[in-house]
Formats: sequence, C-alpha cells, structure tokens
Amino acid sequence: MAKSLYDVLGVPKSADEKTIKSAYRKLARKYHPDVNPNDRSAEEKFKEVSAAYEVVGDPEKRKLYDQYGDNWSAVQANGPRAASGAQGEDDMGGFTGFGGGFGTIFEQFFTGPRGNRVVYEDLEYGQPKDVEQTISIPLTEIDSGTKRTLTYQTLDQQRIQGNVTTVPVTKKAEVTIPAGTPDGTRYRISGKGQASAGGKAGDLLVTVKWAENRVFRTVGDGLEVDVEVSYLTAALGGEIDVPTLRSTLQLKIPAGTQSGQSFRLNGQGLSLKNGGRSNLMAKIKITVPKTLSPRERELLEQIAAMYRLGATA
Repeated sequence: MAKSLYDVLGVPKSADEKTIKSAYRKLARKYHPDVNPNDRSAEEKFKEVSAAYEVVGDPEKRKLYDQYGDNWSAVQANGPRAASGAQGEDDMGGFTGFGGGFGTIFEQFFTGPRGNRVVYEDLEYGQPKDVEQTISIPLTEIDSGTKRTLTYQTLDQQRIQGNVTTVPVTKKAEVTIPAGTPDGTRYRISGKGQASAGGKAGDLLVTVKWAENRVFRTVGDGLEVDVEVSYLTAALGGEIDVPTLRSTLQLKIPAGTQSGQSFRLNGQGLSLKNGGRSNLMAKIKITVPKTLSPRERELLEQIAAMYRLGATA
C-alpha cells in the first residue's frame, strides 16, 4: 500500500496546519540538496516531502485529497466525475495537478523577492552569524597586557553558479587585551564572523578568561598566595620572602604569627583596568620539620618540659 502524503511528512491525518508546516520544515532542512550535495537519495526525498507539503499544506488541496485521495488533482481539474478514472501519480513517484508542480513549492520556500535562490528564512540560511571564541590568558599577561592572533573556522555561504552552498573557511583575527582586563570580558571584532551568501559577515566575539595559576589564587580583582614559614620564624618573628607576579618581596612578620593568618601587600596584585594595581594577600602556612637533629630534639624537649611545669616566662 502506497504511503499517504501524511505518512511522507510523518504527521497524522488530523494534524493542524502548524504541525504540518513544522514537520515539512524539519524534513526540508534534513534533505535539502545544499545540505546533502551529490546525494541523489536525499534529493529525491526532498522532492517527495515538498510535493506532499504542496498538497496537504494548502487547505483547498488538502480538502480534495482527504476526500478523493490520489485522484484529487483530476477532480480539481475536471470535477468530481473524473475521480473514478484519474491517475494521480507520475513516473517519478510525485503527484500531478499541483498548480505549478515542484517548481512552485520550491520557489515558495526557497526563492527571494527577486527570484534568487535562498534557503534562508525558513531553513535558517542566509543570515550572517556571530562566532564566539574563548581564550585563556595567564595572569602575568593579564597584568602586563598582551595580544592574541586567533585562527578559527566558520561555515560561510557562497553562491556558486547560482546555487548557495556552505563552505568551511579558515579565518584569522588579532585581539588586543589591555592590562587589567577583567575576567570574563568579551571583545567584539566586526566582520570576522560567519558570512552569508550576500557577502556580509557577522562579528567575532572573544571572551577572555583568566587562566588558573599554580602559585596565585584570584580573589575578586586581587590575588592571594600561600607562604610557607618555619615554626621558629612564626614564633620569634622575622622577615619572609613573598612572591608576586613581577618579583619577590620581603615581608616582616611579628612574633607569634599563626598559621592561616594573612598579611596585605598593597598594590602588589594585578594591574587594574583603570590604572593602579590590586592587593596581594600573603597567607601564612607554618611548616614543621619532619626530622630533628639530636640537639634540636633536646632543646624542644626542654621547652616542652617548661610548658608542662607552667614555666613559660
């Protein structure tokens, strides 16, 4: 038993106009020759669904088809008497009597106002599109400012011998990243996106992300760094080395400094967008030696004994 036109579109006979149109668009996108170049089976399927839609997508033709089946076109041309003897299918598996045939349905959905072929509005073709790229920048380069040359591909539309086709195109664009660029900043580079068949291109949208750093943590627009301090320096006080993005600084800590305590180094963090630099927080991590010399053990045991006796003064 031959498939009905509803079966071709994959919809029930009771489907409303919106459902039928949506089903057709989905199938047309799937089987369109521009999407499936040199695929004969896809081309035939495209013709089949287009022919089916011209009938059931038209209220008057659909009414005749529902009543007379494949003989609907003969009835349309010659009246109800023709229903008994009409032949509805041609040798291509399509249907006759479409009031213009396949060309009409193709032009209805794929032709612009001047007759130029555009598989555009309904099939999401023809409009220039923006392209998005995300780049990860080390904190040292965020601090100093940098540039990046991006190489990427777009699917540009090109008109070849009157037909629109989609072609992968490799493009390059340079983006300047000023010092202090905030994390998540997006830059727009005009005309570097995906191009339509008319030649107009969308934009390239570049999002800058701060790369993770094995030494520094970002806290807002500032930085935090862990600094290991011996238990003796923490207890007695003294100077410690604190790394920054640009150099190493000395920081004086007081006697009795506790593990986890933080010290602020003003202006030693990241460059800020509007000038100056953020702060750097040095977080203390007290270290204890894994092994002790006999003399070190002896002295520590004496101190421990003093604590046990309460003689810490």
